[in-house]
Amino acid sequence: MIVVAQKHRGVIATMSAALCVLFALVGCGVTTESGTAVSAAPAPSDHVPTDFNTTFRWIPGGALDLSGPEGTFVRAFVESFEIANAAQSTSWGYPGFSEAAPSNIDQMITVYPSKVSDAKPSVGTVFFSALRREDSAYGTRIVLCRYGYSSVRSGSGASPWSSRVDTPRPVEIDFRQQASAPPVRVRGSQRTPGGNVFGGWYVSRYDFAAVYPNPTADQRACASNVPASVPNRAASQGAQPWAPMTPSPGWSASNDL
Repeated sequence: MIVVAQKHRGVIATMSAALCVLFALVGCGVTTESGTAVSAAPAPSDHVPTDFNTTFRWIPGGALDLSGPEGTFVRAFVESFEIANAAQSTSWGYPGFSEAAPSNIDQMITVYPSKVSDAKPSVGTVFFSALRREDSAYGTRIVLCRYGYSSVRSGSGASPWSSRVDTPRPVEIDFRQQASAPPVRVRGSQRTPGGNVFGGWYVSRYDFAAVYPNPTADQRACASNVPASVPNRAASQGAQPWAPMTPSPGWSASNDL
């Protein structure tokens, strides 16, 4: 479990990570079946690090309206965190990310080490679905399930790509609605938004890996309810990575957001 928390825009940070949790995130397998190898991966946009050629796909569900302001805000923050963590810099977050994040966000993205680098680039797609929500006078908590697949190359030149399906895990985001709302019905063919889509809302707590040695109900639910749209493949090594899918619902390139 790694948590970023903030109360009244002050810092309340709680961070704990058992080795078994870290190993669970990087080394546990899931039931797989054979998949078809792909020939090439599309190049990332200028707003995504070249060593993190990853797209994001959001699966509709009742706990989060992806076309509403909450959906826009949650998508923007979660995707920004993934990219910023990979690059180890908040500068890679979407416009307005730092202002919408707890004030110790710089510490958070570096406490959880990146698994990619120039020497070990990663290609793949991350999927999110909303498992449940909690609404209170203090804000809203959305519990997401994170799925995905990735190919990592160790070395340069003709080094093989190691490809695998990620272990499902919960992600928790607490946010507060204030001032102007994020835009609605934001979608498009771009990987990243062309402007600030956070509005005046902010995140009060974020748990990038809500995983515990004794699995919680959320962990079990994410593991047992993998959506059919998430690829199910056997781990493999090869000359080509598994190509990322197109983003969904994606973002608009317009700066008038």
